[in-house]
Amino acid sequence: MAEEKKEPKAIPLGETEAVDELTKPVVPENLPDSTWPLEKLIDAITKESNMLIRSNAVNALAKKGGAEAVDPLIEALKDPEDPVKANAMTGLTHLGKDLVQEKVATALTQSDNEEIRAGAAWVLGEMIDERSIDILTKAAREDESSMVRVHAKASLIAHENSKKNPAKIEKKE
Repeated sequence: MAEEKKEPKAIPLGETEAVDELTKPVVPENLPDSTWPLEKLIDAITKESNMLIRSNAVNALAKKGGAEAVDPLIEALKDPEDPVKANAMTGLTHLGKDLVQEKVATALTQSDNEEIRAGAAWVLGEMIDERSIDILTKAAREDESSMVRVHAKASLIAHENSKKNPAKIEKKE
């Protein structure tokens, strides 16, 4: 007699609580905020395994501001989680052109990490500054990463659109 192959049984609806419990994100009790010292925020961004802690630490560091925040926020652009990268990009734009323009441009042109370069291209586009046009144009044409080229092109388009309708753009100085 041939042995029958048994199909795995589906878990009936409403009986997945054990699986659901295992897949829930772990929400820490003490999330970083701007009252944390700078060093503790930077450690949380670079060493913490929990994405919520890293993401909140990025936000808190950007809120604190200052020149000390720029490099850790640029490094956060290569975080494996998109929410952390997005918070880092947004945080850099809120620090203002005078504080981040040069370092972000350097990150776009010199970093080996494509996520840092792509994030830098986005940040430069958000800051809408004539000084960034040549750097973004070169990245849009020549960067080896399609992700970087797309971000650079989008930033150039945003810059062009801002010239056509400057009333809709808030400049960050």
